[in-house]
Amino acid sequence: MITRDGQSKFVDSLIVGKRGTIRVAQSCVEEKQVDTKEKAHDVFDKFDKSPDIEDAHIKEHKDRLDKGDDPKEVVGDFFKGLQDAKKSKNTMTIKTAKLLRQNGIFKVAEKSVYQDLQSGDFWKISEDGKNVVRMFKENNGVTDGVIA
Repeated sequence: MITRDGQSKFVDSLIVGKRGTIRVAQSCVEEKQVDTKEKAHDVFDKFDKSPDIEDAHIKEHKDRLDKGDDPKEVVGDFFKGLQDAKKSKNTMTIKTAKLLRQNGIFKVAEKSVYQDLQSGDFWKISEDGKNVVRMFKENNGVTDGVIA
């Protein structure tokens, strides 16, 4: 899509209902392009410091990368595995949440709330500022209630 100078991608992505209400607003977070082996290793090295992500998961994807697999595919599979881990947990450290935000998976929704762009879940920073807690528990798109 060709854009003119100063054209807003966010405004173009809005879907407005019949009464003028905004129905869908997409995030304008640019996905990082991980198209080289070095960039993929940088991503994995950052997540090495996260206590929430298993070392075996990171090592598996580093090994795939070293064997010559496509970096985009390996990093995509890595983040899909993180999505599964997020669904099973209700808390994670703030360090992991910041890494997810830096890689375009979380965005800041409010002052102390992150939104997961892949699943739509909201995560709230805890009182002590060391953890992030999922705010709602959802089953098949239906909210069961507030967790935090």
